[in-house]
Amino acid sequence: MTENWHNTIATNESGGAKEALAQRFSHFVEHRSQAILFIVIAIVMLAGAAYSIFLGDTLRFPDERDYYRLAVNIAQEGRFTVDGENLTAFRPPGYPALLALLVRCGADVVHLRILNFLAMAVGIYFLHKLLKTYSSACAAGMSAVLILCYPVLFYSAGTLYPQTISATVFLLIVLLLLKAGHSLRRFILPGILGGFLILACPFFTFMLVVTAAFLMCSKVVVSWKGLVLMLLISALPAGAWSVRNYVVFDAFAYVSCNSGLNLLFGNSKDTTATTGARLDMSDYDREAADLGMNEVVRDAFYRTKAIEYMLHNKMRTVELYFKKFLNYFNYRNTLGAQKESSSLKDILMLMTYGPLLAAFVIRVLLLTRYKASSVEVLFIVVYLASALIYAAFITRIRLRLPFDVLMIGVVAAFLGDMCRGRLQRS
Repeated sequence: MTENWHNTIATNESGGAKEALAQRFSHFVEHRSQAILFIVIAIVMLAGAAYSIFLGDTLRFPDERDYYRLAVNIAQEGRFTVDGENLTAFRPPGYPALLALLVRCGADVVHLRILNFLAMAVGIYFLHKLLKTYSSACAAGMSAVLILCYPVLFYSAGTLYPQTISATVFLLIVLLLLKAGHSLRRFILPGILGGFLILACPFFTFMLVVTAAFLMCSKVVVSWKGLVLMLLISALPAGAWSVRNYVVFDAFAYVSCNSGLNLLFGNSKDTTATTGARLDMSDYDREAADLGMNEVVRDAFYRTKAIEYMLHNKMRTVELYFKKFLNYFNYRNTLGAQKESSSLKDILMLMTYGPLLAAFVIRVLLLTRYKASSVEVLFIVVYLASALIYAAFITRIRLRLPFDVLMIGVVAAFLGDMCRGRLQRS
């Protein structure tokens, strides 16, 4: 009896000590949140500049080379072309157009990489501001540290891909929408930014709709008219570029013509959950070449083939969908550029993404038990929606990265509330 009593006291003292330690840690982070932010931003910019100089003008992936050639040809010739002769619609125009502005000013590949690191630093600031306003200063400070401890975001910023800038622009849109209030004029800038975001990454068309729908249903943003206005303004540049595609190719392509290709990558007889963009397309390409198709018509051809396969193989299509959904949360992909793959990178990814994903899953499971802020719930909804939509096509880490930033925001808010002892029952 006495021994049990002593054990209970020891357990309570141990639990109390852990709680006190967590609260001291929370107090430390909360009162130094701004300093942590500036330190992390300085690290990102200095390390990013050094990494950009180290890489030089080397472009490691085919997509990077396409984006750079597009930017150079826009800047020098005013034409959206990769080879300098034939107009294209394969890549979305937003990101290369932004790069072209810097190329016109004399920027080279190193400067363009530094632009990505600048976008990463600004994105850290926006996430910090969102969490500080709608969660806590502790969560805001922790988000900056967690991003720094997730090195794939740094690695991605060192490539000429639109994912880093897309994540930053999306965070800014959310920040502006949450502060818009009743004034319709305050929805114009988010709409303009949304237009650029769709031109940079057409997938964000879905995400802007999901975001607006969530804000309408949750009544976080009071003006549904403003949200509709934002969506309409966002759609204008995409509509204009789609008209351009029709005029040039005499066929419709929404922003870019690779959705059919990605649908076929994700739905064919040779597709597996982890195939990604490594599918052998030679048979389809030969058939398209024999029919003399331009790239827009060829993409529609790929889409038709994918839909035919899905209709004739319904059970396998459903099975593939759920496997691709799970693969969305994978810690590794087989890259097209094999020299960029390594077991060390896979281990590092597992060690950094694994704990974040585990904490995110725990937070989602506890939603009905403990209250979450509107921003947390929005980030959860968008993250899961991105997985559900991408699973219809292909799922890859690079495509997921803009939304991993949102996951980090959810985890930071959750850990911040735990350390502060502020988890409130629903």
